[in-house]
Amino acid sequence: MKYTLNLHPIFRLAITACAASFISTSAVADDLPLWDLSRNEILPTLRSGAIEKMDGAVKLRDGATFAVPPEAFPDQANFTVQVTLSLDALVQDAVFTAMRKQSEQDDGFSFFFNYRDNPYYSRQVNSAVNNILMTGGSLNGRLEPKLDTPYTLTISVRKGFATFYLDDIPCKTCFMELIPNAEPMWIGRNANPKAKTMPVTIRDVKVFGPSFSYVSKRESKPEFPRGAVAGKGWALDVPKLDHPEWPKVLIYGDSISMGYSGSFIPEMLKQKVYVFHCVHFVGGDVPEAALTEMAARYKFDAVVFNNGLHSLSWTPDKVSDAVVLERMQKLTRCFKKGAPQAKTYYLLTTPHTAAKSAPDKPVTGLGDKNDVVIRLNTLSSRVMKDEGIEVIDAYALLASHLELAAGDNFHWQGPAYKLLTQEISKRVMSTLDQNK
Repeated sequence: MKYTLNLHPIFRLAITACAASFISTSAVADDLPLWDLSRNEILPTLRSGAIEKMDGAVKLRDGATFAVPPEAFPDQANFTVQVTLSLDALVQDAVFTAMRKQSEQDDGFSFFFNYRDNPYYSRQVNSAVNNILMTGGSLNGRLEPKLDTPYTLTISVRKGFATFYLDDIPCKTCFMELIPNAEPMWIGRNANPKAKTMPVTIRDVKVFGPSFSYVSKRESKPEFPRGAVAGKGWALDVPKLDHPEWPKVLIYGDSISMGYSGSFIPEMLKQKVYVFHCVHFVGGDVPEAALTEMAARYKFDAVVFNNGLHSLSWTPDKVSDAVVLERMQKLTRCFKKGAPQAKTYYLLTTPHTAAKSAPDKPVTGLGDKNDVVIRLNTLSSRVMKDEGIEVIDAYALLASHLELAAGDNFHWQGPAYKLLTQEISKRVMSTLDQNK
């Protein structure tokens, strides 16, 4: 079974931002686990390959796996699982699944990680709820995972909602209910049986029932918590809706949307407006069903979307004007069909900028691919005119402030993102004020 959310690595990182949960207890309950690796036997029917158990730990080699029986999960809406492991070797392009309790249906959960030597952002700790992929964090951050060093992966489920932790750091909170199943929880069994695995020592496994309260001292309780809601082929960073009557705004885009969302979201909260964020882009065929479903997930009052920087390969010799127009039309109609009640804006793609001549020097010119940006903006503007979509000219706004470019050809410094926030906020609030 394949996971259905397939995001570019830099965008998958964006989804890590939605990780605040609501647990605020001050002490861990002393409830005994319902299943404990140190005292429970691994059943012969729930193991495969050579299982070496020594001093309470289990060494998994050559794809060996074992499972916690389903009876350890009497209440699948309220439980906690902790798996502590260490890596015995790093295997290029390998995947290790620390927890997998899924059937052939879209239910249950999994928690797994991969290893690549570089780039660092390709090393990801991934979780899945109801077979929908969520990404958050990595073992040892930007550094390589350490060998023979314990890492603890935790899932805490309360009232059907799961939060995943890596060494007490929350890396994903899900605002969609986990669907239960009658499966055991496998350790070491990858969803893709052909995926390479790596030698791992499982130091501890504990499964707690509903009376146990997991506590992370590295977790705060923000005033406006955010989490994830996802479906087949889409994922949204969403606020906790304590005020369902507040207007709702959807932003869709690549890492530029990640840049301005940091100031746009709190600015909208000041106006009592919720912001929902999808970090994604269309680099080929438009996933129409997925994006339409996402746009329909909430009753949005306004939508702001962009698609461009990750389409710089769409040069005239590779992608004709007709194909660009067709793709942009399909993308636009996803939002129109999914959110017909919303006022929709298209954010023109920001400039491709030159690199810095020196770390302490500002950017002074446009990049060698900026002609592609201009072409895509021109074609996209034609589509928006035909579709009756208003355009926000982010290109002109930042082209006049090249000194605010980050110097990596694509991204910008904080003041530039604040300029985008101001412009987008002005347009969006004008719409919302008219709707009052």
